[in-house]
Amino acid sequence: MFNRFYRTDEARARNSGGMGLGLAKAKEFVIAHQGTLKAATTRGQGTIFTVKLPY
Repeated sequence: MFNRFYRTDEARARNSGGMGLGLAKAKEFVIAHQGTLKAATTRGQGTIFTVKLPY
């Protein structure tokens, strides 16, 4: 989920969706600050993202 997403199918243009870099960049930012980023998904309810940073 936090890996960079690369489009290999040219039919799927960037203007029809995001680049898939948001979560990868968020994780890099959090790790650079000695923190953690986790995701927990419950089917039918959604996903909770938890960011923990040191004081």
